[in-house]
Amino acid sequence: MKKDRVKYQTEEQKEVIKFVIVVIILVAIIMGVYLLSKVLIKPDVKEYEYTAGEVSDSAMSVGTILKGKEDEYYVLAFDSDEFDSVSYSTIKSYYENYQEEPLKVYIIDLKNALNRQSYVKENSNPNAKTVKDLKIKSGTLIKVSKGKIVKYLEGYESISKELKVS
Repeated sequence: MKKDRVKYQTEEQKEVIKFVIVVIILVAIIMGVYLLSKVLIKPDVKEYEYTAGEVSDSAMSVGTILKGKEDEYYVLAFDSDEFDSVSYSTIKSYYENYQEEPLKVYIIDLKNALNRQSYVKENSNPNAKTVKDLKIKSGTLIKVSKGKIVKYLEGYESISKELKVS
């Protein structure tokens, strides 16, 4: 006669076996979903067009205000979130499109994080000679010539008068 072997398992062993079975089932489900998605979802990569990033030739930051490509140019600074920002954009467009031989006009958006350190609501510094000294209010036109600030104007009226926009 053969003796039957009796297997004794502790509660810990039973829990480990249950845990291993659950892990195997989860891995099987994940693999099944992955394989199913590979079979059913076939993106057509040819449909997507990728374009390289472009550097704006009309925008700059306060830190580069004295480093324009031209010898003489204007910098128009305003907060694009303010109600009069459209007016300043219109002045720029009108000046560039309707004046004979207009100077280049760069835009500085004062709400941009790069420009916030120089943006003030009051107490601007129209006598600034370096970038570090600049304190700019929204609605400011700065004329730069040969890397130096030669004119600093604030407000819609003075800017439109300077750019001969009425």
